Amino acid sequence: EQPLEGSMASPCFASASSSSSFSSAPCCSPGSSSSAPAAGPRGCARGGALRWRPRAGRRPLALMLALGLTEPALAKTIWEVGQPQGHIDVHEELPTPQEFHKKYVLDEDGPFKRAGRPALFKGSAKAMPAFELWTDDYLKQKHGKVKMDQVETEKRETRSKLPHENWNLAKFLAKYNTSDIYSTAQTPKGLSDEVFLLPPMNCGGFTSRLSSTVLWFSSGDTKSVIHNDGQQNFHCIFSGRKDWILWQPSETINTRAFGWIKGEEEARTNPKFKDTYGTYVGLIDTEDVDVNEFPGWDTLKWWKLSMEAGDCAYIPARWFHFVEAPRGRSLTVHVWFEAGGKFDQRSCDAMEAQGHNTSEYLLRISDCTWGHEPDKPKKTKCKVRKPAPKKADEL
Repeated sequence: EQPLEGSMASPCFASASSSSSFSSAPCCSPGSSSSAPAAGPRGCARGGALRWRPRAGRRPLALMLALGLTEPALAKTIWEVGQPQGHIDVHEELPTPQEFHKKYVLDEDGPFKRAGRPALFKGSAKAMPAFELWTDDYLKQKHGKVKMDQVETEKRETRSKLPHENWNLAKFLAKYNTSDIYSTAQTPKGLSDEVFLLPPMNCGGFTSRLSSTVLWFSSGDTKSVIHNDGQQNFHCIFSGRKDWILWQPSETINTRAFGWIKGEEEARTNPKFKDTYGTYVGLIDTEDVDVNEFPGWDTLKWWKLSMEAGDCAYIPARWFHFVEAPRGRSLTVHVWFEAGGKFDQRSCDAMEAQGHNTSEYLLRISDCTWGHEPDKPKKTKCKVRKPAPKKADEL
């Protein structure tokens, strides 16, 4: 039996301008379609039409209609449920460390007070050497021998398969375009010389609580599970595109009513989750959300975040999120850190007394120590070695 094509288009939202403030702008109309490769973010969701797909165990459609049974529900992706609020704030300039802490980490005067305010900073990764340097040829020739401590075996996350360990970058480059491997390695030595902390992190106490930095690298067509992280996140993209859905941390997504699971516990009673690890939304399919079983998903407000090469985004701690990338080379680096409750002005004064401009790119990832965790506090630190060059060839 063939799926039925409906004419009900999903709303989508145009990319926000630098003056945006969590406002939406419809960009498609009922019955329209889009050739965009990803759902929702780049046009009307999935070609502009909701599609019914028969699930296992359903009666054939003809039989259901003959018996006068209820018409089957339309299949909805995660982009087609809930209450979209438009794109997060987009800015062309980075804030100072003081502004970042007050406006984004604390959001003192905004709608997400004490929960953090996500934001996209357009073009802020372009000042880093990695933006111009990181072609596959360059990475192979310059960094091919560096070790990668974790390479996932699936691009669509299930949290059930163990990753490869101790690959080198040359091996990854030889295979990633023809397989489902996906780097989630700590940013390797050498590459960490070519990525900087964003200037808002230069002082204020952020560098004393650095957790980890990860190299996300694949051939695209990736999808995450819905989850949240306990740390603050600056996420910078050097190649490709990523589209996110963000939900406030006050939402009760981390409950059974929304399909939340603890993987190790679920595995004890549900064979479907054998070998699963971590906490995340595991009981819904983001490609086919069952709003009859999990109606709460149709009530949630959510915000969109679309990143292109050269952008960096701030994702506050504990915000729930779903991330996907269209097919094509995808290369990003994130930095996890703790913000602390109070801004450390003395660290900014000390840096400026040494002649540094705290609004410049001063600190490479390799200039810092790492390893702070909320449950295992460790003081980390950074030392300015060489500020970002104006051109990559000045390295």
